[in-house]
Amino acid sequence: MIAKPARFGAAGLLAFLSIAFALQASAQTPQGSPGVRPGTHLGVATCLGSNCHGSVDRPAGSRIKGNEYIIWSTRDKHHNAYKVLTEEPALRMAKALGLPDAVHQKLCLDCHADNVPVADRGPQFHIEDGVGCESCHGGASGWLGVHISGATHPQNVSAGMYPTEKPVARGERCLSCHFGSGDRFVEHRLYGAGHPRLRFELDTFTAIQPAHFEVTPAYVERKGRITDMQVWGAGQAVAVALRMAALASPKLAPHALFPEFSHYDCQSCHHPYDPLHGPRSTVPGLAPGSVKLNDANTLMLETAAARTAPGAEQSLGGQMLTLDRASNQDWAVMARDAKPVEATAMNLAPMLAQREYSRAEMRAVAGSLISTGLEEGGGRFSHAEQIAMALGAVRSAMISAGYLSDGQAQASGTALNEINAAFPSEGTLRADAFVKGLHDFQRALGQ
Repeated sequence: MIAKPARFGAAGLLAFLSIAFALQASAQTPQGSPGVRPGTHLGVATCLGSNCHGSVDRPAGSRIKGNEYIIWSTRDKHHNAYKVLTEEPALRMAKALGLPDAVHQKLCLDCHADNVPVADRGPQFHIEDGVGCESCHGGASGWLGVHISGATHPQNVSAGMYPTEKPVARGERCLSCHFGSGDRFVEHRLYGAGHPRLRFELDTFTAIQPAHFEVTPAYVERKGRITDMQVWGAGQAVAVALRMAALASPKLAPHALFPEFSHYDCQSCHHPYDPLHGPRSTVPGLAPGSVKLNDANTLMLETAAARTAPGAEQSLGGQMLTLDRASNQDWAVMARDAKPVEATAMNLAPMLAQREYSRAEMRAVAGSLISTGLEEGGGRFSHAEQIAMALGAVRSAMISAGYLSDGQAQASGTALNEINAAFPSEGTLRADAFVKGLHDFQRALGQ
């Protein structure tokens, strides 16, 4: 039996009743037959009770902040994800794509809103709410009643709540939009129409997301202890697996003479023409002028795997070289060769999600990232971008574990700011500043 909270209060009772009424209303399907459809999305309104997640101040005796709805509605860009579809840039994109608008297109709504089927929408659900609670935590019809009764987190998850605290699950949920999966994918034609470039790293984006949770002892007791390194490593594995699935997808196969260019490193083509660019960006094993697959996530995964599964690191390197060669020859061969990379990444994901790194191992990961960046001299923008975010994750993990002195934490933070400042605009990298920042980060760690 699930224990009820000792105190509910008048405000809590009102919140409970509003949720109960929402559940009762949802229990009628459009045909009027009884029964709530599993996974029905009830809408953010069911979460904003003052004794639930809509309080200005933390409720008395609460283990959670209580103001999660307010954080989302006032500070979180996910809240405005639908709204941007009504603005001028989205209207220009729609026109370029030959669409009447953006707000009614599945192509746009699948990631800019909680675009579940109409039959799975409860009476308080509004598509205009954008990317709301249930976009991440799953349709609440199955777990909301259990959740408000004082259930444990495992009981909530068993009832259907999505386990966003788990690194692999979080990666799969976030990257389903921030990279793409299944029918949701930002193709090159969308970039051509003006869609911003997708760039993502799970730990970094978790850190910059306005936090609506606190990792307190009570949180760890409920959900376990998760480290930045685990989130980073698992996120990279999921990103590689999704990228390989996209490479092998018939929906993203070449059209006529042209491949799906979003698979490739943007700066294989988008770079200033100068005689020095070629040698600087030449990839071993590929002829100069070859279009290079975007392998930045794979490079990060190799770095993570080197301390966890050295054999997998070596396999990834060979598999990616084979895949790069195939990508310049035949799509069917490339689709075939993407499968082993996907399998390797999926095998690594749960291992990295549980990996506990020692101080020496964290320093070794940081050293490997820095060495890669210095060897390339900032010549590969996609690599440099992921290296910068990875170093942020490693630094956060070392601080949390007590592996950096106050002086090292301050100096490495200053160096990380230098590294990030080397990216002054979209797609632009000041290579000299990036390299200097790497050297300063290296010195800050005493390497």
